Order: sequence, then C-alpha cells, then structure tokens
Amino acid sequence: MGHSDYKRDPESLRDIAPKRPWWTPFSICLTFLCLCLLRVIIVPHCFGRWSFSWDIIPRLGKNSSLAPFYAYSEGSGKFDKPQGFDIVALVPFRHWQRTEILNCYLQNNLVSNHGLVDQVVFLPQTKNTRGMEWLASIVEQNPLYTLAQGEPGSQRDRLKKDTLYIWIDGDIVFLEDHTISTVVKTKLEHSDLSLVSANVINEAALEALHSHASVALPYLPELSPTQSSSEVDMHDWRASHLPPWQGPNYFTAKKDFAPPFTSHRWLLSGYSNYSRTPISMSKYSPEGPSMHHWTVNAQQHYSFLHHLELNHLNRYKFPMWSVPSTNVSLNFLCFWGSVATGRLLTEFDGMTFLETLADDQRGKNSIIDGKGLAVHYSSSQGPEGLDSTDLLKRYQSFAEEAVCKGI
Repeated sequence: MGHSDYKRDPESLRDIAPKRPWWTPFSICLTFLCLCLLRVIIVPHCFGRWSFSWDIIPRLGKNSSLAPFYAYSEGSGKFDKPQGFDIVALVPFRHWQRTEILNCYLQNNLVSNHGLVDQVVFLPQTKNTRGMEWLASIVEQNPLYTLAQGEPGSQRDRLKKDTLYIWIDGDIVFLEDHTISTVVKTKLEHSDLSLVSANVINEAALEALHSHASVALPYLPELSPTQSSSEVDMHDWRASHLPPWQGPNYFTAKKDFAPPFTSHRWLLSGYSNYSRTPISMSKYSPEGPSMHHWTVNAQQHYSFLHHLELNHLNRYKFPMWSVPSTNVSLNFLCFWGSVATGRLLTEFDGMTFLETLADDQRGKNSIIDGKGLAVHYSSSQGPEGLDSTDLLKRYQSFAEEAVCKGI
C-alpha cells in the first residue's frame, strides 16, 4: 500500500506520464535542421570571430563519422619497472634542433628519474659539425647516454637477445608521460608479437584515423606577415593565443602551395572553410596535396597543439590495433633484441634497418598501442616545407615548460 503515492518511484510515474502529440518528433527534427542552417549560413558571416567548441560541430560536417576506435585512456596506471632485463632506447640522430626537444623526454624517462629506460644509445646519421658537437656535449653530461662509434666492421656492441629495445627516432618532438611505459607493458603482455608501435600522429596505418574532421581542425596558413605575427611571443606554444585566420574566399591549399614567409603560423578558421584545408583537398580534390605534403603535416601539427592545450588528446586514442608489421610507424618501435640479433649498431642506417626489420616480420601482425602518443616532426623539404613554420619553436616551448622543468 502507498506504492502509487510515491511520486519518485519510476513505476508510479510510468502510468501517469502524458502522451506526446504525434507531431512531436517532426517538430524536433525541423528545429534541429533550422539550427544547422543558421550555423552554416548566418554564423560565419555575423560571428566569424567568435570562438566555439569543436566537440560537436565537426560531427555535422561531411566527414562526420567518429574515429572507429574512439576511446580514451590515461595510460596503464602505475607500472613498476620490470626486473631481470635492461630497457635501452636507440635514437638515430640527424637534426640537433629536434633531438634537443626529444632530450627533455628522454631524460624524463631514465631510471635515474624514476623512468624505465636504463640506457640511451645515440646512432649518428649526420656529419654536421655543430650537430655532432651538441650531441657529444649531452652524452658527456649524462652517464646513461652513449654514443655509438666506430666503423661497421669494428663495432663490437651488438643487440642483446635479452634486452628490450625502444627505437625512438631523433625527430620525435612530443611524448606523453606514459607512452614508453604503456608500450613496454603492451610488449610484455604480447610476447608472441615481434613489434609494438606507439600511437604516432598521422603516420602509416593511422593517417586516415587521425584525419577525421573532429581531429584535424580547419587550420589554414597565415598568408602575409602581420604585426601580431612579428611581435608574437615565440615562447608561447598555445594555439588559443593565435588570431583567427583571415584570407580571400577563393583560397584553397593546393599541392603547389608555397610557404608564404619564414616562421609563418597556421591559424584556426571557421568550420565552413574545412573544404579548403590541405587534408580535405588531399581527399576530395585532384588539385590537392598528397597526405605526405608539408601542408598536411602543418595542419595536423597545429591541430595537435590545439587539442594538447584543451586536454583533448583522447581524440587520437584507441586501445590497441593489430596490423601487418609493414603498416606500423617506424619512428617509435619496441622489440626484443632477439628479433634482430647479429646486426651491428653502426649498421643501423636510419630507416633502412627498421624497414628490413619490418620486412623480416612480413606476414606477421604487430600491435599499435593507441594509449600512448608520440609526435614525429618530418620535414624533408627543409625551408620550403614544414621548416618554414614556427612549429619547432612551439614544441620546444612546450617541452621547456611542461617537461624539462620537472627534471
């Protein structure tokens, strides 16, 4: 008794709930469509300078599907250093300005700083005098750093079967705090698989995944120098401090687009301009650049910094993805020395070694661990490509602020 008088009881409310009119669903749909039209037609013209959340709007666009592995993880929690074997980072070295950024992350992951890495071995891939002098200086300062030396025929240090190696390309400019630990943990839990790759932004099998509209935002290049670009604080990595993009209505990022000026920035535009961006053009226009063009990389990098500031890195993540070994990024790999025994350290000719290693595992699957992010800075075109932006300074600024200070 008294059950029907208890108004907070769902069962009692179920009987007295009023019926909705038959036209209610149609009214809701019509209202939603009107709001969408207002957003597309009116807002870009009247409120173009307003900022808004990118969490929902991109899902209404033409690339509206969510990433197939849309998931989030803070990492694997506390993971104590495994005992009984060493963990060694192999770092091919080419550009000191980029490895200078990586150096903060390497030091942060050393056992002396409560990390997992017992030793870092640098593998020189350049004869640049200034670069080699810089490398020699940091090796001298840290007892856990080693410089591979000697000719291929005289180098005695070989990969050891019972050592876990992490190949970290010297041009990596960002690592999450838990990237190394989660990749190591995944490798130990999947001993039957030879290679485990980190979640390297926009590389190999992940290009399409990281190019969804909710991930790659409508960043476009600054077309001419302005007072704000010349006076901007170069020590500020935050994308939110950049002005909105301004440019002609006919502008599109075609494959022949040349850098507008040195140290130019990429600025956030309205979503109505998404079809003009390099990534959209590469997908849908024959005049668009390839997915490996520097403009596509620039859009990806600025989008990443945007998400990094807002703590939205979950947009890039997924649990794990089993793919052929030849489809993983070769810029961050974890493997046992037993899969590459007999190879001399000085025979590691950059990607040649890794391509051979991946080819040795052809037909076998490897894992991409989506829980730990890494960002690789690739600029084969030099000043005529990604180096014409201010991206390296922004990554350097973030590392100095968020990583180096804690060491």
